[in-house]
Amino acid sequence: MSVLHKSVSAGLIALTVAGALTAIAPAAQARDRHHHRGDVWAGVAAGLAGGIIGGAIVSGSQRPVYVEPEYEYAPPPPPPVYHRTYYRTEYVPRCHYEWVENEWGDAYRARVCPRY
Repeated sequence: MSVLHKSVSAGLIALTVAGALTAIAPAAQARDRHHHRGDVWAGVAAGLAGGIIGGAIVSGSQRPVYVEPEYEYAPPPPPPVYHRTYYRTEYVPRCHYEWVENEWGDAYRARVCPRY
């Protein structure tokens, strides 16, 4: 409901109640009030009680009830995955065989190892 709709409804209800009270109210009578002082305080007390009760009813009907929202939290992120890094060294054989010749020209295979 919009604010205008609520305001118009509240105004019409107030006019209806005021009109009904005006229609059924007795005519005013002027009489001596000096002897009936207790009636004045009873009327004041009734007016205050009616105002408090009526105010509570009116304020309770127009105020929306606040409900604390329930929050949905995102699940925690998964733990980090640590991958072990392997460094593969280039395989270099320490020793290898080569064809070599002796001083007479004979070829043969010899094992050659590098010196580090």
